[in-house]
Amino acid sequence: MQTWQVGNFKITKVLELPIQVGLLDGLIPELNSDVVREIDWLSPDYLNESGQILADLHSFVIDDGEHVILTDAGCGNGKSYPMQPIWSNLDTPFLERLAEAGYGREDITIILCTHAHLDHVGWFSMRDEAGKWVPTFPNARLVMVRDEYERHLSQIVDAGGADGATSAEGEEDVDLIARAFHPDTAALSDQTRLIQEESFQPIVDAGHLELVPSNGEVVPGVRYEFTPGHTAAHHSIRLESQGATAFVTGDAFHHPIQIARPDWSSQGDWDGEASARSRRAVLESAAGTDLLFMGTHFAGITAGYIVEDGEGFRLVEKPSVYRRGI
Repeated sequence: MQTWQVGNFKITKVLELPIQVGLLDGLIPELNSDVVREIDWLSPDYLNESGQILADLHSFVIDDGEHVILTDAGCGNGKSYPMQPIWSNLDTPFLERLAEAGYGREDITIILCTHAHLDHVGWFSMRDEAGKWVPTFPNARLVMVRDEYERHLSQIVDAGGADGATSAEGEEDVDLIARAFHPDTAALSDQTRLIQEESFQPIVDAGHLELVPSNGEVVPGVRYEFTPGHTAAHHSIRLESQGATAFVTGDAFHHPIQIARPDWSSQGDWDGEASARSRRAVLESAAGTDLLFMGTHFAGITAGYIVEDGEGFRLVEKPSVYRRGI
């Protein structure tokens, strides 16, 4: 189990499941087997020999002794995901792994969500013994950026307004989880409605949803950072404690190739040019510093430090050799 110390924050990676090899083929169109040879640090943790993506679904637990924070919440068990059926009706030992890390369901006090896609919200809620959806973490408040939650709700359209091509606000405003693969607005609306019912609504009904403004502070040393592109209101998470900093990417970075090639955007991005600008700004700010860079879908070595590498950047395990000014 991977753990890191950032000032007063102890951060632990809790795995939900590896992403099946091949499932993300085409997500970043420029990826091919040549990339493995050109950017050697991506193998073997992040790409296989064929240039296919290696990735996983995981959460980070951030513990400062006062707050126990869960960042993003995977797919969850038993959820209905017709747009991604391979992740429907899962039965993973995520809660058992959380317990192995030293945390029970009652210990989590805050949940953070970078954006409201299905593979980031599932463990908000679970079924109880009677089959009812209830908050997974009964003592936690879900603190989320208001613009992102409202964007999520806006994807639910009335049956009369979902014609499979446009929404009531116009197709250009529809934030499709994978525009290239699932361009059907009606399907997206149905999926979003299920996500709301099965994951968000139990939190709302319990009075545990707290909406904050863009770039809002959650608790001292923990704040959202606006990184638009994957969704219009996507926010990553920045941690600061005792002079140390960390950055949790969310889907501003789907894969470490986007560190080496920040202009390579995902097919699932709402605005590929905006996501590229967000990535480059983050990387330029982080390069050569002691900021711990933590990938929300990075398999293998999940966190490291950013250094300049030609026209792009790379992820390294230790910062000191590459620190600015040395």
